[in-house]
Amino acid sequence: MTQTLERFGSLSTADRQAFFESMSRTERASLEKQIDAGMGSPFGQYRYDPVGFVHNVLNEPTWSLQREMLESVLRYKITVVPAAHSVSKSHTAARVVAWWTSVHPPGTALTITTATNFQQVKTILWPHIRRMVSRHDLPGRTNTTEWIVDRPDGEGTELAAYGFSANDNDEAAVQGRHAPHMLIVVDEAGGISHELGKALYSLLTGGHTRMLLIGNPSTEAENTWFQRRAESGRKNTNVIPISVFSTPNFTGEKVDDCASCPAGTPPHSIATHLVDKAWLDEVVDEFGADSPYIEARAHARFPSNIQDKVLPITWLESAMATTEHSVTTGDIRLGVDVAADGGDEFVIAWIDGMKGSIVHSSVGAQNENSAVVADKILEWIHKAESEHAVRGNTTKVRVKIDAIGVGWGVVGDLIRRGDEGKHKSEIVAVNVAKNASEPDKYANQRAEMWWNLRRLIQPTMRQLTLVDDGGTSPFSITEYEGPVVLDIDTRVKAQLTGPMFRTDGSNRIVIEKKAEMKRRGLRSPDRGEALLLGYFEPPEETTTLKPFGAVGLGKPISWRDA
Repeated sequence: MTQTLERFGSLSTADRQAFFESMSRTERASLEKQIDAGMGSPFGQYRYDPVGFVHNVLNEPTWSLQREMLESVLRYKITVVPAAHSVSKSHTAARVVAWWTSVHPPGTALTITTATNFQQVKTILWPHIRRMVSRHDLPGRTNTTEWIVDRPDGEGTELAAYGFSANDNDEAAVQGRHAPHMLIVVDEAGGISHELGKALYSLLTGGHTRMLLIGNPSTEAENTWFQRRAESGRKNTNVIPISVFSTPNFTGEKVDDCASCPAGTPPHSIATHLVDKAWLDEVVDEFGADSPYIEARAHARFPSNIQDKVLPITWLESAMATTEHSVTTGDIRLGVDVAADGGDEFVIAWIDGMKGSIVHSSVGAQNENSAVVADKILEWIHKAESEHAVRGNTTKVRVKIDAIGVGWGVVGDLIRRGDEGKHKSEIVAVNVAKNASEPDKYANQRAEMWWNLRRLIQPTMRQLTLVDDGGTSPFSITEYEGPVVLDIDTRVKAQLTGPMFRTDGSNRIVIEKKAEMKRRGLRSPDRGEALLLGYFEPPEETTTLKPFGAVGLGKPISWRDA
């Protein structure tokens, strides 16, 4: 029987499917029983057929590169998938986990999944796994990041799969894990450190072990562990790049019909879940066709000559995805970037606690009139004050305005209106060209303002321990959580990721000027800087607008104090 199974496993997917179709229903049922008995698993017939498992057990169609990924894990020790944005990489990886766990006898297989941080483990890959187990009656049960199966001898349970995240330097977190059939899935592999990657690699010493690395190439670092694995050239490694241009919405591949799926399988439009041309046009327009972002997220290539970004895109995307860790104080602040100093737009940002969004943006000659601009800001001041009143909040709304050029007149106008009783908010003039509160660290307030948001979105770590009804899991995990929640669109994200930073002769932080950005083909970051102003508190100083009242001032905030 073993030789028969081995010969069966050596067939290609097409030959296996043709072999099954050539048999009568009775013959097929008999063969399936023999395979089940030989494999020790109700899904053992798919031991050498991951594509058939997805089609026949999960009742899902596949497209060409999905099938290539599935077959690669079957045949190669290591499969590396540098992937573009939204090309179903995590979706497919979850199907690999389901196949691996289901086709091997309980107690003989172990799948370990990891990602750059635990939030990604918990919210990207594992929701797919949980849904498949519950919908398709796969063996065992799942919790947030564990798949537990019953032992065949009835003596308790086995941990068949689990997800974790470890500190970059915590090699011990993955040591000592072994099983006859071991699968390691590394999602968001572009952010895995060399130290942790080396530890994961050491798990491949067993006979039947496989590793699947998937993720976007990094836009912020060169020569990453993921890049080295993709470019290693080793014969036991198969590399499958997936650019947006190789996906069905660009190639025209038909994927809504699953010819090999069971009769009655409902149609499923894969195309609606994949990247499309509208997304590509939008990001090329915002980031530039030759930017590292497009190189990585569209072409699935590892960018070279990456320069230092003030706000790493992965930090921003984490803040955009965060909902449960927001620090909310009940205070509302407004940030206003006036169309001056090379700016293109007049923008108002709304900061509610630590959640930031853009509530107004406009272009046109009317923005050169300080009274018209002040009228619009006053509208939003009244909305913020009304919200404070509803909350019973007696704190004044702080309105931070870029006071260069037209902005200076706007500040004076709004202070005067406050003295006339037309609002009760605190108007703060911000001149980003002036000295920072730490002049030995920042070249000016603009540098301090950008760095302030960098500090606020920088991930922090806290230790957790996963517990299930079988006891405490044998490792500690590290979860990254950011205090800031950014409710922003692609355009704002592109503006925030645009500027680079450097240090001057005095080792102070300097932020790239708007004129320099425009020479690189980038737009003025007006929406981004309105958001930055909302989160920033300038150093104390005395305004020259004394006849209209004192301008409220403070110092850079920390989310821990908010």
